[in-house]
Amino acid sequence: MYRRRVFFGLIAAVLIAAIGLTYYSYRNTPTERLVILDTMRELASEKMIGIQSEIAKAATDMFERVDLDNLSALGAQMETSPLLSVQVLDIDKKAVSGGSFTKRTPSEDEPFQRLFRDKVIPDLDLDKVMVGERRTLHKYYGDLSYLFTCTRKLQDGKWFFVVVETDITFLFASVLPNFFDNIGRHVYQIVDRSGELVYGLRFGGGPDADVVELPFPTLTEWRLRVAPRDANLLASRASRRATLDLVLIGTSLAVILTGFVVMLISMQRERRLNELKSEFISNVSHELKTPLSIISMFGELLSMGRTRSAAQATEYAEIIRRESVRLSRLIDSVLDFSKIERGGNVYEFADDQDLAEVVRRALDLSRHRLEQAEMELDADLADDLPLVRIDTNTMTVAVLNLVDNAIKYAAEGKRIEVGLRRSHGGVELEVRDFGPGVPADERNAIFERFYRSRTVRLKPIRGSGIGLALVKHIAEAHDGEVRVRPGAGGEGSIFRLWIPAPAGA
Repeated sequence: MYRRRVFFGLIAAVLIAAIGLTYYSYRNTPTERLVILDTMRELASEKMIGIQSEIAKAATDMFERVDLDNLSALGAQMETSPLLSVQVLDIDKKAVSGGSFTKRTPSEDEPFQRLFRDKVIPDLDLDKVMVGERRTLHKYYGDLSYLFTCTRKLQDGKWFFVVVETDITFLFASVLPNFFDNIGRHVYQIVDRSGELVYGLRFGGGPDADVVELPFPTLTEWRLRVAPRDANLLASRASRRATLDLVLIGTSLAVILTGFVVMLISMQRERRLNELKSEFISNVSHELKTPLSIISMFGELLSMGRTRSAAQATEYAEIIRRESVRLSRLIDSVLDFSKIERGGNVYEFADDQDLAEVVRRALDLSRHRLEQAEMELDADLADDLPLVRIDTNTMTVAVLNLVDNAIKYAAEGKRIEVGLRRSHGGVELEVRDFGPGVPADERNAIFERFYRSRTVRLKPIRGSGIGLALVKHIAEAHDGEVRVRPGAGGEGSIFRLWIPAPAGA
């Protein structure tokens, strides 16, 4: 019991490990689609770094050129930079004299200055900007997008702020096209928080799962989106790959589970077979012991001369002969069954054989058993039966086993009927008893090796459990079959052995 528990425990552990490994492999196996999406994410990150570098470079150049003593030089610097305006503010956040520069027209600059004074400066929160720190503000004011960068500086003991505005139009016209040519394997676009397109081309078909979207660290109101140009193809290939992975992993798991179930069934059958073999050995031992004891006893009586007359001595000798025949038949059955089990050929077929003669010979050999059991035999063998191709010796064994089975397991019926007739293009042997019958759920099992019906296991009826198995093997070797069904009214059992006849017979 302990070994069995350990064995089943190990099997369960292997099964759990296999399922876990299968699940882990499926969840962690990189697919082509995931690799492509990771590549697009890296490309998007590189593009954003390049854009932010351009924006930061323009702001840094301007911050370095601001000189309170020479502010007029900033105007020339702005002509070649992507900046739209520069504002130099004192510590009180007021514009320094001569420190305001813009590319806007006067009519455009006036409303911008009000916007800058009333909203931008408070949103920048300049009081919290440290020396050398860069603070960026990207925000929509009305329908327009603005990008400001500011820093705090110290010159000649004076604190002041520099606020530069990046020209969004210049960004769209000159900076972004250098990074997003939209002629390669990927398509780029910039969208705002609501998903509206700001820059780039609209994507074609394909699921949203094939789009990589990353936020800009500086342009906080915008997000960069990247999609493969052949998004539909990628989705199709990814779907096929996922389906293939699922099928392969599912098949592997099914094979493991099937193997586990088959192994359990095999173990169960092996255990049952071992039990049946043990019972078979016990039954055969008893079957052998009984005739040997009789032969020994009557042989000893004859050898010691303990007989009253010559007739009694003849009777003892006849008993010894009959028991020897019985013993020989049992040993032959066991040897034949053993040979069949090993796959040996025990058949010698011959054409044009009379099955009725085989049945008569078998019934004659069973006369003594019938007399001992005080059973009546009714035989009805039809005339003009077709000649068949059979092995007469093994067919005799089959008939003997069917009759012997009826004698042993239906003794209380006191009658056996044997019939032989044409049937469905062949010859059918029918052996009927009037015993307790065979339960419906055991009508196939009784033809298995070593199996004995549960209706006789508790009765003092000995048997080897191989007789009907031999009958089935012999019938199938002759391209025939053997079956059992209940008798009329459910009384007893009828065993039918059918052998095919040659065509036209």
